[in-house]
Amino acid sequence: MYLDSDDIAQAREAERTVRESYDRVPYPSSSQHRTHPDHLATLALLHGLEPAPPARCRVLELGCADGGNLLPMAIETPESRFLGIDLSPRQIASGQAFAAALGVANLELRAASILDVEASWGLFDYVICHGVFSWVAPAIQEKILAVCRQNLAPHGVAYVSYNTFPGWHLRRMVRDMVLYHTRGIDAPAERTARAMELVRFLAESTWGEEDAHAIFLRSLREHFEEYRDRPSYLVHEYLEETNAPLYFHEFAARAAGHGLQYLSEADPHLMEIGNLPAPVAERLRSFASERIELEQYLDFVLNRTFRRTLLCHAGVPLDRAAPLASLRRLHAASAARSDSAAPDLRSGIGESFRAERGTAFSTSHALAKAVLVVLAGVWPRALAFGELLAEAQGRLAAAGEGETGGEEVLADLLDSLYWSGIVELHLLPPVCTETAGVFPHAAPLARRQAAAGVLVTSQRRKVLKLDDPVARVLLAHLDGSRDRAALVRLLERDVREGRLDVAFEGAPLRDSERLPSVLASLVEHHLRKLAEHALLVG
Repeated sequence: MYLDSDDIAQAREAERTVRESYDRVPYPSSSQHRTHPDHLATLALLHGLEPAPPARCRVLELGCADGGNLLPMAIETPESRFLGIDLSPRQIASGQAFAAALGVANLELRAASILDVEASWGLFDYVICHGVFSWVAPAIQEKILAVCRQNLAPHGVAYVSYNTFPGWHLRRMVRDMVLYHTRGIDAPAERTARAMELVRFLAESTWGEEDAHAIFLRSLREHFEEYRDRPSYLVHEYLEETNAPLYFHEFAARAAGHGLQYLSEADPHLMEIGNLPAPVAERLRSFASERIELEQYLDFVLNRTFRRTLLCHAGVPLDRAAPLASLRRLHAASAARSDSAAPDLRSGIGESFRAERGTAFSTSHALAKAVLVVLAGVWPRALAFGELLAEAQGRLAAAGEGETGGEEVLADLLDSLYWSGIVELHLLPPVCTETAGVFPHAAPLARRQAAAGVLVTSQRRKVLKLDDPVARVLLAHLDGSRDRAALVRLLERDVREGRLDVAFEGAPLRDSERLPSVLASLVEHHLRKLAEHALLVG
């Protein structure tokens, strides 16, 4: 689609409104692990592409806010180059200051419009556009897709997220109601409070009712309450002037019009029809003659509200049957734990496992059981393909199990477990440790974030909320220079001087003789949890 001067003028005017809104109510950005070059490259590799190495690539983010998503990537991969643009000078300036304070030299944040992006900006291996597409005018949506074609390297991957129907039909009804209730109010804080007021009232008005509408309104209150301490989300999702969901097949057709083809969803297990009950999957397949249709019917079944779609250039051949050579390049990780304290690894004996999201998984396959036991033992670290095979075969030999299969069997197994959401695969494994060292060490970004607030970025590229003040103080001081005794003394000083509160058996401890022993136990507990959540590098 080509934009004429009238389209551009209207888009610029719409952008002015958006810029003013985001300057008034900044939308704090943070790490979106599904946009990380490692994740995008892994999915590309599994579809038969040869992606740019995530450790040495060029990344462009459209609508980067304050750069909170790109900053952890830039720190992790110093040989890569990152460019983020956003309309809001206020957010760009904030991100530039934070990056400068951390000494990050491979990240550029630029106050610019998506309409300003030109071919002269060059090619990027990965183009990211998260939380923008549904919230901008149609002309800018078309420009986003044009950038994904124009500035994407030949084997590059573009990520675009957007609100989708059918799930957003109900949410659009909610949006209409809160927009009506807040009409005539300009102050963002007051608008948010009034929106919450209406949602609570609607939920309370259905007390005792069990029809679909009543259940929905009560779930709506829970949804709004979830973001009570993040009002910026509610402002921009429900109270913004523009929010235009669309059906997946409509998005895919518009992308095709720009010479782009559908690659995958960034949540691979959510697009895997094989994860549905067999009769449902079989019937869905009977409705669809090709992949886009099948994905659309899957949205109908799941009532999908949001998609994170990956695109690549049309004409690039795709193949989901990843060859052994590709899978051998990957690292695997899994938090799945056996329900049994001592799982029997012999063939034919069923064992149940529970994944990180609570997904239950049962298998009697000897190698599958051994793989999951090995990965659970090193979580959150990932193991290289060859290392994992050797460790698993060693476990099986110790259990008296004979021939268990080699590389091809492991490759098929990892492929299946990945699409089921049981195992993670990485081209660039996260750098972390499963146990705290003698001098526990956390990454500089996480330490700085812990000193500033409750949200921290893990080495698995996920944002975690640390509600416990002891955990935050501890994390902020894990620079690798203190052993456990020094950490206990540091916390003890803060407690005795009134900067930190610690309770034991319901009573506050400050001058008690028991304080050092209690703090020693807390240090061990929190170090174990910090390691489990991939916040430690040593």
